[in-house]
Amino acid sequence: MNCETGCKLFGAYRVAISIKDSTVLIHATVGCNWGTMLFHTPSQLTDIRQACTVIYEEDLVFGGEKILFKALNDALNLYQSRVTFLLTGCVPEIMNDDIEGVLKKSENIKPVYYINAAGFLGDTTLGVTSAIDMLICNMTEKSVIENSVNIIGVFSDDFKVDADLDNIKTLICDVVKINAVVPYDFYENILDVPAAALNVVFEGFEAVGEKLQNRFGTPYIVVNYPYGVEGSRYFVDRIVSALRIRPKNHFASEKIALNQLKKVKGYVDRLRGMPVALIVDSVRIKGLKALLENELGMSVEVSIDTSKSQNNISYIEQVRQSNAILIIGSSFERNIAEKLSVPFMQFTYPVFDKVCISKNGYAGFEGLLCFVEDILNTIFEFDANFKVCHTDSHLNITEFPVKM
Repeated sequence: MNCETGCKLFGAYRVAISIKDSTVLIHATVGCNWGTMLFHTPSQLTDIRQACTVIYEEDLVFGGEKILFKALNDALNLYQSRVTFLLTGCVPEIMNDDIEGVLKKSENIKPVYYINAAGFLGDTTLGVTSAIDMLICNMTEKSVIENSVNIIGVFSDDFKVDADLDNIKTLICDVVKINAVVPYDFYENILDVPAAALNVVFEGFEAVGEKLQNRFGTPYIVVNYPYGVEGSRYFVDRIVSALRIRPKNHFASEKIALNQLKKVKGYVDRLRGMPVALIVDSVRIKGLKALLENELGMSVEVSIDTSKSQNNISYIEQVRQSNAILIIGSSFERNIAEKLSVPFMQFTYPVFDKVCISKNGYAGFEGLLCFVEDILNTIFEFDANFKVCHTDSHLNITEFPVKM
């Protein structure tokens, strides 16, 4: 699912379910519930904090307010959550259900946020923006905590999110305090966002930084995801410079990572000049591209930001017309890789055909080792089971030839 063609419901859901002590009630048909859950739970099978009214044909005739009232009260009583998000899909909005009237009659002692997330109203990006805007509207002024930062643009269903956050905290924890991770945090921490001295905003979330600055006066910086040695250094330098504090000495961590990479130097050298296609979201694409080109010497032939509208040429045609013989993207791009008979590496949302429960993230200095390990193993696995290339030539991936 690409952000420009995806449903507003999915964007609002990503924000709502990322709040660790929330419940999400979807007022829609059952498909909306199963679709969102599919993207959220692959690596968190026990984290089921959502329910659905499951609209049937009779509800189309008589309206869905009765089943919504019951489902909302059941959800509020069943889940001991700090906050509840009520997301409405296309059908109840077309039926013009009186959602506000139901909310007034329900037993909602704790906060309930209602978001009209009908797919015909907008895309995934709009859903994310609408949900975060609603959270900001419920924030109040706080006393600013010195040398504290919010990390903005991280979701619970990002691939390797917990491992990446651990690595990011390792990068900066001895010089700054992480006040909140937005929206992947507890509700109380989200409400405390105005207490930070600085907002560290990932690419694609500039509007959130601007909104928080306008409302609370919190300055913000826009950063790339910290991939590789140079990317991790730059990430830390931007933060300490903005806060005007002494930077951390990373020589020890860098040395450990680089010494480990020496063990596979021969393989890493083979990556130089290898043409690759990136189909990645705004948060990660620039940082990943810099790592591949500047540190590993690879050649990024295709760079598609899935958070932005693309031209009319399909993803598969852009890759086919390039020299790329490796695709890095979401689970949806596996189909492209199989059609073109090239290696494929899962990297960005949504990843629903691979689990990650270890601490092997891709961010930071330690993450560089995990990334190189995975990219090499992806290539080796393909080479051990290689197929005839779509040009009918014998593709020996270990020599990284350019496709004709």
